[in-house]
Amino acid sequence: MKRGSLCVLIILVLLFPGVGFSETSEIISEGVYHMGDGETPIIAEGKALEQAKRVAVEQAGTYVKSYSKVKNFQIEEDEVQVLASGIMEVTVLDKKRDVAQDAIKFWVKIKAVVHPDRMEIMAERIREQGLTEDYKKMKDAYEQSQKEIEALKKQLAGTKDETNRKDLVARISEKEKVFTANRRFDDGMRGILANRLDEAIEAFSRVIAEDPGNDKAYGQRAMAYVKKRQFELAIADFNKVIELKPDGARAYGGRGIVFSRTGKHREAVADLTRAMELQPDAPAFARARIYYFLGQSYRGIGDRKNALENLQKSCDLGNREACRQVKATKGDRTPRKKPLRALRS
Repeated sequence: MKRGSLCVLIILVLLFPGVGFSETSEIISEGVYHMGDGETPIIAEGKALEQAKRVAVEQAGTYVKSYSKVKNFQIEEDEVQVLASGIMEVTVLDKKRDVAQDAIKFWVKIKAVVHPDRMEIMAERIREQGLTEDYKKMKDAYEQSQKEIEALKKQLAGTKDETNRKDLVARISEKEKVFTANRRFDDGMRGILANRLDEAIEAFSRVIAEDPGNDKAYGQRAMAYVKKRQFELAIADFNKVIELKPDGARAYGGRGIVFSRTGKHREAVADLTRAMELQPDAPAFARARIYYFLGQSYRGIGDRKNALENLQKSCDLGNREACRQVKATKGDRTPRKKPLRALRS
C-alpha cells in the first residue's frame, strides 16, 4: 500500500531593494506532499502549502532577528516565529498535482512579502494578546497530529482487514480535522496581527463551529471583539473560555479589563485580582496591564489607596502611562470625581 511522504523544496530569494531594512523583501518557497491512503486531496494540498509557509516563516525569522538588532528593539526568542508569520503576506504563485510512484503528488509555490515597517507594532500586539503561547500550542498540536497520522498510515498500509482499514481511515480523518482547525486558527492570528479584525473573527468562528471546545479560539475572538469595541460579544466569549478553562488567568484578565473600561469596576477588581492569583508569574507586560486597570477600577470605586498602589506597581513594570498618572495623583491630593483615563485598546 502507498504511504504519504513529505519533502520540501526550497527556493529562497531575498530581495533587498534598499540598503537598509525599511523596504519590503520577498521569500519564494515551495512545498511538496505525496498523498497517502486515507487522506483527502484538499488536506494533502493544504499540507504542501503549510510546508511552504513554514519554510518561509523560518527564513523570515532570520530577517526578524537581523532587523531587531539593527533597529535596537528587543524581542524574545519564542516571539520570533509569531512575528515572522505576522509580517508576511503570502500569495500562491502556482500549484499542481501529478501521479508519482503510484501516489498523487501535490506541489505549491508561494511568495511571502515581508513588511519590516510593521514589526514593532506587531510585537506589541503579540505581547498584549498572548499570541506567543497560542502559536506554540498550535504548532505543537500540528506536529503531534502529523506524527499520529503517520503512525496510523503505517498501520493502514500493513493491514488487509477491511473492518480495521475502515477504522484507521476514520481515525486519520479525525486527525485531519486538527490540521484544518490549526490552519484556520493560524489565519485568525494573521488577521489579528495585521489588524484585519473581521477576517480574524471569521477564521476563529469557523474553528469554533467545528470545535466548540476550543478555548483558544474563543479567547482570541474575544480580543478581536475588544478591539472592535464590541464589548458584549467579547464578554460572552470570555465567559465561554472561563467555562471551558476555569483556571485560565488570561480570560479573567481580559474580561476584567473590559469590565474596567465599561465602568463595571467592582466586577473588574474581582476578575483582575483572580487573574493575578492564578498566574502571579505572568510576563511583566501582562502584569503591568493588569495592575494598571486595577488602579483604574479601584479609583472608580473610590479606593484611592489601592488605586495608587496598583498604578505604582504598573509603573515599576514599565508602564509609562501608569507612571504619569502616579505622578499626577501624588501631586493632587484633592478628590476626583472622574476615573483616570484608561489605556487605548
